[in-house]
Amino acid sequence: MRVLVAFDGSNVSIKALLTGVKLARKFDAELQYIYVANIGDIFHHDLLGEAQFKGTIESLLEEGKDIKNLLDDRGKRAIEAAKLCLKNSGVNAKEIIRVGLPAEEIVKTAKEEDVDLLVLGINSRHPEITGSTVREIVDNSPSNILAVARNWATVIMK
Repeated sequence: MRVLVAFDGSNVSIKALLTGVKLARKFDAELQYIYVANIGDIFHHDLLGEAQFKGTIESLLEEGKDIKNLLDDRGKRAIEAAKLCLKNSGVNAKEIIRVGLPAEEIVKTAKEEDVDLLVLGINSRHPEITGSTVREIVDNSPSNILAVARNWATVIMK
């Protein structure tokens, strides 16, 4: 079983990652987590235009630039928070860092990694799927989804 956790460093994404750790232990699953640096957080792509912006990112990657060096302070703190969550868990997790639009990159990675379960942290007090990013992931993900909030969790079977 392959589990992918979407992680942005927020409290609910920390809860989602810890849930992923529990699942990995219980089901001997392969755990991965993804942090997506929103393109607008790195460059002002609206000044360059979408095509030129994507070309710039692709060029940097082809030159062997480390994506982590492109992350802003928030991104670096999120990655460190994920590592701290995993440090004493006894679970090894693959770290995936992408640059782009979060929903698109999460769905694309779920497909590429052939993920069985995608774990998302959701900021909602009620068990309903709200927010454009979450809605886009739910609508387009090929994987089953476990949505985790502060006080509730729900499974969406595909």
